[in-house]
Amino acid sequence: MDVTGYFLDYTSIAADQQHSASTNTKYRPMTRHLTIALLTATCALQAQVTVDWNQPVSGLAVALDQSNNVFTVNYNYALGGDITLIKRNSAGTELWQAFFDQTSTTMFDKATWVATDQAGNAIVTGTVMSGYSNPVNANSIVMKFSPSGTLLWRQVYETFFDGSYTKKCIVDKANNIYVFGVGTGPNGQVTKVKKFAPNGTALWSWFDPVGIGAPLNIKFTPDSNLVIVCRGTNANGYAKIDRNGNGIWSLAAVNSLTTGDAAGDAAGNTYCVNGEYPGGAASVIMKLSPTGAMVWQTPHAITAYRVEVGTDQAPVISGFPTGGGAGAAFLKADVNGALVWSNQNADGPNMFLQHAQMMMDQYDNAYLCAGTLFAMGICKVNSDGTTGWYVTTSSSGSFAFALGSDYNVYVTGGGTARLGQTAPAVVLLSPKVFLEGPFVPGIGLMDDALRTNGLIPLNEPYAALGYVHTGPAGGPTTAGVLSVAGNNAIVDWVLVELRDGLDMTSVIRSRSALVQRDGDVVDTDGTSPVPFAAPTGNYFVAIKHRNHLGCVTAVPLALSGNVVIVDLTSSGTNTYGTDARKVMGAWTTLWAGDATFNGELKYTGVLNDRDPILVRIGGVIPTNTVVGYFGEDTNLDGTVKYIGVLNDRDPILVNIGGVVPTNTRPAQLP
Repeated sequence: MDVTGYFLDYTSIAADQQHSASTNTKYRPMTRHLTIALLTATCALQAQVTVDWNQPVSGLAVALDQSNNVFTVNYNYALGGDITLIKRNSAGTELWQAFFDQTSTTMFDKATWVATDQAGNAIVTGTVMSGYSNPVNANSIVMKFSPSGTLLWRQVYETFFDGSYTKKCIVDKANNIYVFGVGTGPNGQVTKVKKFAPNGTALWSWFDPVGIGAPLNIKFTPDSNLVIVCRGTNANGYAKIDRNGNGIWSLAAVNSLTTGDAAGDAAGNTYCVNGEYPGGAASVIMKLSPTGAMVWQTPHAITAYRVEVGTDQAPVISGFPTGGGAGAAFLKADVNGALVWSNQNADGPNMFLQHAQMMMDQYDNAYLCAGTLFAMGICKVNSDGTTGWYVTTSSSGSFAFALGSDYNVYVTGGGTARLGQTAPAVVLLSPKVFLEGPFVPGIGLMDDALRTNGLIPLNEPYAALGYVHTGPAGGPTTAGVLSVAGNNAIVDWVLVELRDGLDMTSVIRSRSALVQRDGDVVDTDGTSPVPFAAPTGNYFVAIKHRNHLGCVTAVPLALSGNVVIVDLTSSGTNTYGTDARKVMGAWTTLWAGDATFNGELKYTGVLNDRDPILVRIGGVIPTNTVVGYFGEDTNLDGTVKYIGVLNDRDPILVNIGGVVPTNTRPAQLP
């Protein structure tokens, strides 16, 4: 059976059912003890998810509005047939059905996708099909329906019977619509993206300029662009464009026996996944730079079709287990391509075949929408690679799913269902900390020179420095957050750790956050407390910085869903160890100078913090300076200096005692 065909042909229910009828599952004998163990594990995993409701009405795509109302689309495969849009509330109750009655007796409208905008409108894409037994593509369709089901507008384009078709649509936060499909451009019929304003006005069209293949997928990227995935003959193709329709880069003819996927990170890099060629026994993750240049490519033991990027900006891929066949496997690599974890049996005994769609939630858990030919299926893998749960529910095949803000999972295919799961417990923390480097004692504020010079990255920097977050990394932030001035201006990124209340050495959760001039540490939106997916309980709280020594509270603190303030700028807040913070007037700060981010201030000897400063400015002329976001910039003024006023070398010597250069100062962290 050609399992890759399911990715290409999901929009035809009849074709899927014909495929399903010709496929048999395999019986795998096992011992009685293994059976008991498997059933016990299965029950434990399935207890984490419930099938809250399942309506026996099929859908090809599903979307949610901000109230978790559920929109699904399907169509009537008959001459004169129409696309039907159904809206249900989150409890599964049907609210209305809507359609446009097209009156042709030789054509029908075929649905391809549904999305929602910020106002709760539904955007539906489709294709006008001509004929019945062997229908052909005639035109592309995009329609917009109000929250009450009223058709607001319908566009059929470009010219009558131009042979175009749609695959998918996505909607930005300004309610602009990007329709992905095929159209006739300067080089004939090629992959096309067409942007529409909220009122239905066509704004621009982008046509594939190099022949990357037929359309498979389109996604927004964290750097506010769009990445495109296509498929040709035994090859995948990729492109990246901006939201004004300008091409950024294109990559054609990436040989692969399987379909591929792509996803972007906050720095503008793109991760692509392909089948190993020749051979196909493994998959290859490629990392492309913001300009499309190859950064690295690494093979991994999984037959992968999907890739998404988590909050730590590292890729997670999913597909079939090593060597192909049925099942669901996931694998995570770090930003350099090295294996972080692998899960070769995420669907337990279900033997998923129809892999339709993959997503990741805000906690970096990964989900795969799939099927068993006779049931809809979803499996979840936790952020650490362990199996979260797997479940099937009646109605053949899964075509698409959506993650609700209520943390439930909504899936459609042969039917439409809600899978309930309990949202992770969250504790809220509002730390306060001063960094010595930019601290101005006379006013009790830090300087925000990194921000005013436009040097603070949107993406958190700690994963790139080798720090492995426990749980989601946090981020990215936005240019709007970094544009705020005054006491709440952002100074830099910091690390916040929750440590076990009974074992200070054990990090339960960690994430990157932002510190303001007045010392307040906030989430990446620039204002909110820092949330952690952790149960209510007692935790030690540690704060670290990329070139300052971190510290941790001396006693565990009771944390819960209510915000707890931890003021590490005050000497009245006790910290673990001796002289964990530096006293500066009425305040305490983290010690500056750890240019190597290794938890120790060192002026001479192996792995000292002084030499990297000299190397950063060129290594020869000590009066040179370098502007940028560097760890060697110990005072965070945006300029690395080895000698002279406000240089970055002297604070290291001062903080180890100022007299004996061989002294060291370790961070007071167990």
